[in-house]
Amino acid sequence: MARWWLTLLLVNLALIATAIPRLGIDAMPWLALEGVVLIAMLSLWPRHHGRRWLGYLGGALITIALLGALGDTVTQEIRGRLFNPYLDPAQLPIFLALLRDNLGLTLSLVLVTATLIILLAFGAGVAHLLATLPRPRHAAARTGLTGMLLLSAGLTLLGLTQHIPWLGTPGVSLLAGQTSRAYATHAAVSDFEARLTQRESPLDAAQGQPLPGLAGRDVILAFVESYGMAALERAPFAGPVNARLDAMAEAFAQAGLSVASGRLMSPTLGGQSRLAHASVLSGLWIDSTLRYDLFLDSPRATLIDDFEQTGHTSVAMMPAIYRDWPAGQRLGYDEIHDDSRLDYRGPRLGWVTIPDQFVWHRLRQVRNTHHEPVFAELALISSHAPWVPVIEPLPWDELEDGKAFARWEGDGRNFYELWGDNAGMRQRYGPALAYSLAVAGEYATRFVEEDTLLILMGDHQAAPGMLGFTPNKEVPIHVISGDPALIAPFLAHGFKRGMQPPRDTPARAMDELRGLLHRLYGVEAH
Repeated sequence: MARWWLTLLLVNLALIATAIPRLGIDAMPWLALEGVVLIAMLSLWPRHHGRRWLGYLGGALITIALLGALGDTVTQEIRGRLFNPYLDPAQLPIFLALLRDNLGLTLSLVLVTATLIILLAFGAGVAHLLATLPRPRHAAARTGLTGMLLLSAGLTLLGLTQHIPWLGTPGVSLLAGQTSRAYATHAAVSDFEARLTQRESPLDAAQGQPLPGLAGRDVILAFVESYGMAALERAPFAGPVNARLDAMAEAFAQAGLSVASGRLMSPTLGGQSRLAHASVLSGLWIDSTLRYDLFLDSPRATLIDDFEQTGHTSVAMMPAIYRDWPAGQRLGYDEIHDDSRLDYRGPRLGWVTIPDQFVWHRLRQVRNTHHEPVFAELALISSHAPWVPVIEPLPWDELEDGKAFARWEGDGRNFYELWGDNAGMRQRYGPALAYSLAVAGEYATRFVEEDTLLILMGDHQAAPGMLGFTPNKEVPIHVISGDPALIAPFLAHGFKRGMQPPRDTPARAMDELRGLLHRLYGVEAH
């Protein structure tokens, strides 16, 4: 009987552990009925009718459930959602590369190897115990096991466990939930593939659609890394960020600039900024790498094509791109200014290889080389985790080739060690984001005039593991111009004057921005 109780204890611990990422310790059940059913069934099963193989199968399923729970834990921490077996296995190389970049190759290998060994060893031990469970010799024991089996199965099948908090079927619930998510995602991807071949509106075409209302005007689409609504609403970030927004609003008013703000729902959370960029550019909801790849393989036009049809030169300012970027070639920018082409000669400041202010500085220089209007997309990274070092704006006439940033050389060198310091990151996030907003605001007051529309927006919220309780996916968007007539249409479509986004209206999905620009400035509007 000791072996039987040990097996029940280990199986129960493994199964209830699978509920922790979804329910938390306080709400998880303390008795997993599927474990009782499995052990009672195997104990009663005839010895020579595949009983051993059923035991190994049960152990394998428990191991799979534990791996699924590990997936839930990781994706909850990074993405604020549960593991999706249809999408997330493809993200494993990206996750391993991120782990290597943050912890170093040796520590990453040790951590991953040790985790897999522990899980597989535990699963193998449980499988062996299940496969070699002794069959009860006494009729009373067999009767008791039969009663436990029928009671547990009955409670489960009748759905009565929801009325008894300490009972549940956590392993079955996890595997059923992940299977359901995979099936639903497969259906959604099929619908997305069909959408890519449809031509329901001009925006679905393979040719760009002009925006005559923006002809002859520079348009700058600037994504601020990790700039989410939580930064405006939660302590300790809200103080420095809102102070910066208020200062920007005052500076814009003094400079004669008009500004309106709104909220967008990003397709991603905590990372994968390219999904946000692609959703805005394409007018499609691209919330997974699979959808992103399908979009890139399609001929669908984007905002880049729209502005080229309008007479603009398209420019990408991508300081975090330092390898070949096939997606950029597919999207068809006229110019891509990545890490090497930005020609930054200053120090690399931790993860942030090129400070935002220098990217804005180079944008102005690039702009001055063109006689035609420019559509520029910027991916600004000074507000990227782990937010070290937090620097200050420099005088613009000192920027030159970036050597002026040497005063911070060496700061942030230990950024590998800081990723796990949530408390420290929470303190640095607000000031780092305030810096990114400050230099964007200074660029606007210096260089945004009547012939310019600056769209400044977040790409996604910061990681839930740092923000605390899981945030939504809302990000701020600000539109700024020296021409009030360019901003007025936004005010008529739910935006609010000033730098504070409205809170009393639903957030617009990020993929709707392309269509909104066409409604405000497209052929039908003019």
